[in-house]
This record gives sequence, structure tokens and C-alpha cells, in this order.
Amino acid sequence: MVEGGGSAAGTRHLYVHLPFCRHRCAYCDFASEPLAAHQASGRVELYLDRVREEIESADEILAPALDTIYVGGGTPTALLRELLLPFAGALAGRLQPGGEFTVEANPESVDRILLEELRAAGVNRLSLGIQSFSEELRRTLGRRVPQESVDGALAAVREVGWQEWSLDLVYGIPGASWEDLRSDVERALSGGPAHISLYDLTYTDSFAARLRRRSGPQTRELAEAVAEEHYARVVDRLEEAGYRRYEVSNFAFPGHESRHNLAYWRLEDYLGVGAAAVSTVGLRRWTNPRRVRAYLEGCPREAETLDERTKMIERAMLGLRTREGVSMAEVGLALDEDGLARMREAGFAQGEDGYLRLGRRGLDLSTSVIADLLLLD
Repeated sequence: MVEGGGSAAGTRHLYVHLPFCRHRCAYCDFASEPLAAHQASGRVELYLDRVREEIESADEILAPALDTIYVGGGTPTALLRELLLPFAGALAGRLQPGGEFTVEANPESVDRILLEELRAAGVNRLSLGIQSFSEELRRTLGRRVPQESVDGALAAVREVGWQEWSLDLVYGIPGASWEDLRSDVERALSGGPAHISLYDLTYTDSFAARLRRRSGPQTRELAEAVAEEHYARVVDRLEEAGYRRYEVSNFAFPGHESRHNLAYWRLEDYLGVGAAAVSTVGLRRWTNPRRVRAYLEGCPREAETLDERTKMIERAMLGLRTREGVSMAEVGLALDEDGLARMREAGFAQGEDGYLRLGRRGLDLSTSVIADLLLLD
């Protein structure tokens, strides 16, 4: 019996979580663990074997040929080449012709040779986590990445001639000025990525505590104020350079959007494998154990059954983050008519051709605007 009861054609999207990092950054909220101890004990090999088994056991769920595969982390490229490349090659064998295969990478873990080897293994999209071109701001985030590694990674991408790649930046870093933000964007544009993600800094409990100890209680408020004041100028600059804002935090040249992430925002079925990975298939959702040891020991997943209303609300919440919006026919029963009227009058939301979309300012204020649009009680 297929867990979750997906469509007869099967789930076309696969997420693979490799939670290993050389160092865990202070601001990181993802499931990640230091690589060294796992590597020394042989648990990395055991982990990859367990992921393979999990994929094989899900053959009834997965489509025969996948539309997208996304390998995230952690830092997948921190793994030894002799482990990562065969693993990537086996995954690529499940991809349909023209499918999208993304691997996340950090600058210190890639070079020209690895990029060439990944491409030969079947990877065709790279997501490179720069976060900031300022070494001082990276230190604030707890990222131990020297400037020569950042420069070397961008040079390697150019040398290999990689076409489909995304560059990640974080804004709202404590201590950052408008000039820092402007410089990050200009450096990103000079690198020539087809896709740029610009994420608001997540304040984990540990990062917030670390910041209070180092800089005082007002630092976060000041950083958020600077980011809010200048974010619209950043959006203008990216759009001026030809990038289309197709989701709240994501910009791409037309035709170079992340197909895997669009599947999430459209609430399409997907399978997640590895520690902490989440799957949503039909009305079933399950989450693997977060820690590597628990995952390897076969500890039980957390599972829940969704109802149609919950799915509708999630479809609206995710879809309204995108430029394409959501079909009123699909989510109409989840919308608050009074809230919709207010948002339309304020110019934050607009409806045409049977679709509801957020305007430019609505996307900037998406969290509060979407909450006002939906019947969440």
C-alpha cells in the first residue's frame, strides 16, 4: 500500500537531506551536524546507504521518472568526492530527460574539478550559499568562510561555464549598512547567476542569545529597521538587472526559476528522505527523525493526516508568496472576504482571470497580508 495515497502517476519531486557540515553556523536553523565525527565513525557511509534504502522502499510513491531532485543540507559538497559523486550519479538515473537536479554547496567546499564531476554525474543546477560578500558580516553569522574561498568558488563556476545556478544572500545581518547591502547585491550581479535568493535573517534562539551577549539588546531591532528601509531598493536593482521576482525572496531570469521550489509553493506532492526530511503525499504528511543517530537507528517518523481545508489553507499561504498567485476556485473557501476587501482596497492584493495575486507591496509585507486574507480559525 502506498503511504499517503499519492496519485497513480506517482510523486515527481524528491528531496534528499544530507545534514553534514564542516562547521555549524550560529544562525542556522536547519537540521545539520558537524561532519568530522560522523566521517571518522563511518556513519556517513551508513547514512547514504540508509537514504538509498528509503528511496527504494518508496518506489510505489515515486514516479518512474522524476521531474526534480534537490539535495540539500547541511552542505552536501562537504562530503568526500568518492561518496558524493556515486550517490549523485545514482540519483540522476531517476531523473526524466530535461529534469532539474539541484545540489546545495558552500564556497569553501567547491572547486572547478568538483563542479565538473558533479555535472558529469548528472547534476544540472547549483545552489551556492554566499550569504554575504563581507567577511566581517559572515563572521557575525558565525560562518567560517575566508574571502579567498568565496572568490575561488565564483571563479570555478565561471571556468566550468555552469549556466543554471543560484546565489543565496542574507539581508538584515546585524551591523550591516545600506552600503553593505548594496555591495552584496552588486557583487552578486557581477557573478552572473541565473537565480538569486535574498533571505531575511532567521534569529534562532542560539543566535539571538549570542548577539545579545556580543552587541546588546538593540542590535536586532536596528538591523531589521535598516533592512526594511532599504529592501525595496534592492528589489528595484534586481529587477532593473533583468531578474523577475517570482516569489517573495526569489529572483530569476525568466525561465530559470527553481522548479523544485515551485513544486513546494504549488503544494504538489513530494517525497523527502534523510534525517529531518518532510514528505507530503495526498492527505498524508510525515517527518523523519531529526538527528542522524535516530534516523540510522530507525526511530519512528512523526505522521499526520491532513484534511481538505488544511490543504486549501496551505495552498493559499504558499501560493500567495509567488508572483503567479493562486486560483480562486481552488482556495476561495479559505479566504476571509472582509480581509480580501481590505487588502484589495489597500492595493496589496489584486484579482484577475480567476487568480488572486499580491502586488509589489503585498509581497514585501507578505506575512501579515496573507494572514489577513485567510480564514485561519
